[in-house]
Amino acid sequence: MDDIGNVYLVWADSTPGNWEILYSTKEPGGDWSEPVNISNTLNESTTPGIVIDNSGTLHLVWREGRFGVDELKILYSMKVRGEDWSVPVQISENRGEAPKISVDDMSNIHVTWLGWVSYRMKTAEGIWIPKEDVFQFGVNPAIAVSKEGDVHIVCDENMFGLCNIFYSMKPFGGSWTAYVNISESSAYSWSPAIAEDDGNVYVAWKEAKPGVDQVFFRICSSGGSWSQIDSLPDIVGDATAAVEIAAKDGDLHFLWNAALGEHGWDIYYKARYKDGSWSEVSNISNTGEAGHGWIVSDIYGSLHIAWQDETPSNYDIFHTVIKTR
Repeated sequence: MDDIGNVYLVWADSTPGNWEILYSTKEPGGDWSEPVNISNTLNESTTPGIVIDNSGTLHLVWREGRFGVDELKILYSMKVRGEDWSVPVQISENRGEAPKISVDDMSNIHVTWLGWVSYRMKTAEGIWIPKEDVFQFGVNPAIAVSKEGDVHIVCDENMFGLCNIFYSMKPFGGSWTAYVNISESSAYSWSPAIAEDDGNVYVAWKEAKPGVDQVFFRICSSGGSWSQIDSLPDIVGDATAAVEIAAKDGDLHFLWNAALGEHGWDIYYKARYKDGSWSEVSNISNTGEAGHGWIVSDIYGSLHIAWQDETPSNYDIFHTVIKTR
């Protein structure tokens, strides 16, 4: 989302014999533009992520390459308002996959990806800082960056036969802190999501409990103190797919994919308000064929949700807007 209500969406799309990164945009009250092929290569391109800086420039990352066939690498492209997408450049030095991207208020671009769990920053002047390895054995990295450029990264990491959620942060211009186990569980914890809002950091993850998978979360205050581990109350179904979160003005918004009986897989939403109260659970997709979903808040307080859905018998990308209270 930009500051005037435009929506920008990217996704991986299957073309004959290949996967490409497509891009579309929607003005307030308008229709979606015709999709544009951004990657346009002979290699397989997947897992895109997109952000917009304060000047209106779009920044995009994705993974390119096929497992066991090509080198897996992270590519980056940018689009200045009114211009075409730039020629993609490789920002990973070795193997790279599952990139995540964020931006601060100074228009520095922050990217993390799996290959260890690595990190690079592109300054507002266009200079890429050398790669840093944050976690040696982590997977499923996620990133959140404050307005001031403080970087927060989480991942799940299998140590001593257990999988837990680990966290580290880097103050702008500083060094990475020692990573800490924030799930502190004897169960299997994986697939974390992270958000930052006014100095507070929010982390959610999935955890395998006997008979059902649940969603847990913790909050780190701007002073650096972690709350007790909490879980989403009254969620429905077996929440086995990844959780996504967004934070705005002290409210925390959860999105997850779950199976409910014979109805199949759907995208569900629930909010935790800053006064500690909870919204009801909402079924966003209501098709029984929904896949992974993503959530972002705009400047007007509305939530934009996109997800993949196999309805009917063909994967497509859906988008909707819901009002917060």
